[in-house]
Amino acid sequence: MTAFTISRLHTTKGIYRLSGEWTLSGCCNGDMCNELNIHAIDVMGTDGWVALKQQSNKELIDELRDEIVLHLQSKQVKPR
Repeated sequence: MTAFTISRLHTTKGIYRLSGEWTLSGCCNGDMCNELNIHAIDVMGTDGWVALKQQSNKELIDELRDEIVLHLQSKQVKPR
């Protein structure tokens, strides 16, 4: 897994700051699979960054997954 930090990610759900680990690997059907583990996620609020609890925001993280992976791929983060 490759560690990453995104200082500012503009998404369809808002602006986020995240850190975690990402792995891109082959799946059994020949497609590539992305494994994404988020360690910390903050959202930009009206008064600055607001920390979100991962456990209670699992659905949000799942909704943001494609946008996070696209950002990581565009920044040429090389997964192991």
